[in-house]
Amino acid sequence: MPASGLDESTAMQATTSLGRVAWTEAGAAQAHEAALPLVLIHGFTGHRDDFIGVVSELAEIGSQRRVIAPDLRGHGDSDERPGSLGWSFEQLVKDLLAFLDRLGLERVDLLGHSMGGFVVLRFVLAHPERVRSLVFLCSGPEPPPSLSKRGFLKAAEIADARGIDGLQPMLEKVGRIDGSATIAAWSDRYWSHHRRRLSAMTPESYRGLGMAFFDAESLAARLPEVERPTLVLVGECDVDWLPGADLFERALPFVQRRTLAKAEHHPHNENPEAFLSAIEAHLAAVEEAERCGA
Repeated sequence: MPASGLDESTAMQATTSLGRVAWTEAGAAQAHEAALPLVLIHGFTGHRDDFIGVVSELAEIGSQRRVIAPDLRGHGDSDERPGSLGWSFEQLVKDLLAFLDRLGLERVDLLGHSMGGFVVLRFVLAHPERVRSLVFLCSGPEPPPSLSKRGFLKAAEIADARGIDGLQPMLEKVGRIDGSATIAAWSDRYWSHHRRRLSAMTPESYRGLGMAFFDAESLAARLPEVERPTLVLVGECDVDWLPGADLFERALPFVQRRTLAKAEHHPHNENPEAFLSAIEAHLAAVEEAERCGA
């Protein structure tokens, strides 16, 4: 349910076997049997409310479905401490499995945005029986070489010294100067949301998960193992992640790729009509194939 602010929700919270998870959802818990729950995984410094503008629309697609957007560990209102495996993708995969178990979800469709795609890819490789189909949104099987680990480490040092609230103004100042025209078109809302989601992190979770991202092993060689229908979405202006979409398109066995016009790294906010249309077509095709026994 909406709380205060343009894109702010009140989260549901539960404790799994591994810690506290916060999430929001839309749609009927008992939807048509063909409409499995769709679980949306945000990226680094992201938040469940990254999807607040489309979650209700996604729930109304086709036969109607339950759409669930959790906060990852170290983000939003989920557990702010590292797990037993530290700040790692292995920990985030275990967290996601425990969360699905806590909600009693045996099989789902999974969407991963940006770094969330790293979690989703590792999850389907480890637990393919829990996944019907995949959507990779502005993501890839490896960190983009165009993103600067050195720049991230400088930001992490600022967060360590000044706190997250000391880092945000500097990121925003640089972002507004060097930002793209795509971001500028919704900059007031973008930076308002950016301030809120970053303030939900700690310097430790920022550094720990950022290092996990930049040091992540490439899984490009394992993509042929992902035998699930997959939709790859990327904004036409998302220069950092277009190569990742290319890798997915070349190597995934059952893949469709759509490059969305007038969008950069957040197509669900920058071109929601095209985003929703692509998701609707993907889920309809998956459900039709399942009805036909394919």
